[in-house]
Amino acid sequence: MEKGKEKLIKEFENRFEEFKKDYGFKSTLEELDEAFHIRDSVKKDGFLSTRLARQVCYRIVENFMGWNDYLHSLIMPNPQNMLNISESKVFNGDEKKGITELMKTAMRISSKNGLNGLKKEKDEEAKFIDESLKIWNKLFKPKLIEVMTKINNEWSKK
Repeated sequence: MEKGKEKLIKEFENRFEEFKKDYGFKSTLEELDEAFHIRDSVKKDGFLSTRLARQVCYRIVENFMGWNDYLHSLIMPNPQNMLNISESKVFNGDEKKGITELMKTAMRISSKNGLNGLKKEKDEEAKFIDESLKIWNKLFKPKLIEVMTKINNEWSKK
C-alpha cells in the first residue's frame, strides 16, 4: 500500500476508535470491515469525512444497496439482458418472495440511514451501526449465500 493511503488508514483507525467511544456502539472496526469493507472504501475515497459517522453509515448502506440492485434484477429482470432473464428463471415464486423480503430489509436499512442523516442523533446512528452489522451477519449474508449458490450452480450446468 502506498504511503499516503497507509497514513490515511492509520488516521482512520485512530479516529474510528474515538468515534466509537463518542457514539457508544459495540461493533468493532474489524467486524465492520469484514462485513462492509470500510477500510477499502476509505482508501478508494481518499479522504476522511469530518463526520465519520456519516462516512461509515454511508458505506454500510452502499453495501446493502449494491446487493439490492442485483436482487432486484432477479425479481424484475431487464428484458434486454439475457443474463438477468436467465438468472431470474432459476427462482420459483416462493423463492422470489424471499428475495423480495431481503430487498425490503435493505430498503429499511437505507431509509433508516437517510432519516438518521437528517436527525443527526448519535444514539440512533450508533444503534444503526450495530443493528446493520447484526442484520448482515444473521440474515442478509446467509440468504445471499443461498441465492448466489443457486445461481452459481445453474451457471455451472450450462
